[in-house]
Amino acid sequence: MPLKKSCILASMIFALSMSAFAQSSSDDDDWLSADSPKPATSEKSTGSYDGTSDSEFANDEEYASAYARYKTQTTSRSEISKQRKEGFSQSVFVGARVQGGFNTFLGSNSDGWGAGWNAGAGLIIKISMFTKNFSLVPELTFNYRHYGYEKDMEVYTNKAKLNIMLFELPIMFRYTFDQYDFFAAAGLHLGLKLMGDTEFSSEVKEGTSSNGTSKSSNTFVSTNMEVGLALEGGYMLTRNVHVNLRVVQCFTNLLNQGLTVEQSFTNSTLLTFYTNLGISFLF
Repeated sequence: MPLKKSCILASMIFALSMSAFAQSSSDDDDWLSADSPKPATSEKSTGSYDGTSDSEFANDEEYASAYARYKTQTTSRSEISKQRKEGFSQSVFVGARVQGGFNTFLGSNSDGWGAGWNAGAGLIIKISMFTKNFSLVPELTFNYRHYGYEKDMEVYTNKAKLNIMLFELPIMFRYTFDQYDFFAAAGLHLGLKLMGDTEFSSEVKEGTSSNGTSKSSNTFVSTNMEVGLALEGGYMLTRNVHVNLRVVQCFTNLLNQGLTVEQSFTNSTLLTFYTNLGISFLF
């Protein structure tokens, strides 16, 4: 009986000692894996891969896949940068425009005003919007206009001249028909007067009791600003050279009633109507 107890006790001591040894070995392994570098087991940690078949990693699928992703990302960044630069250059054009045409007045008591002429030149910007067919085209143009007036009053003939220099700011919205190289546009037209002068004269007809001519200057005055609507159609000779025909109708009176003392125009409303032909050079 004592021998049996002794065997059981010896077995328990042996089991406990083996468990402690196993735990000690596990702790040693953890310490080694945490603080000691593992030895290289392959050549993957050395050298570099350039994507060629001569590389020592040419048959390594992991390296080949990583290199392909790297090249794709690099190409994508380069392509995006290139597209941004090209997209900006293709969407914005800056250039110059010259124009010339004819003008007159519409409105109440505007009869007698015949066809005058206008000429000008300035800057133009074309900015693509939404799609390549739609674009915003603002301009800044210096324009000179000449108006002529003549009206028969039986005994005498009234004549007048109006010369005006102004900045014109048409803001056009354009649609381009790609298949035919035509475009159409509509927008707001603003005119800011720089300077102007007028002359009025009455010529007595021959055979009447009195003879002679009376002249006066600046007895009627133009306003400083006009607002209107512009419509145009044009054709693209090339991508950078465009010709167009523009029609403008203003809604504001060009005659400054407060400063006009000429009796013939005191109740007149002079609404500018003109058309001109222009050519644009874009860069």
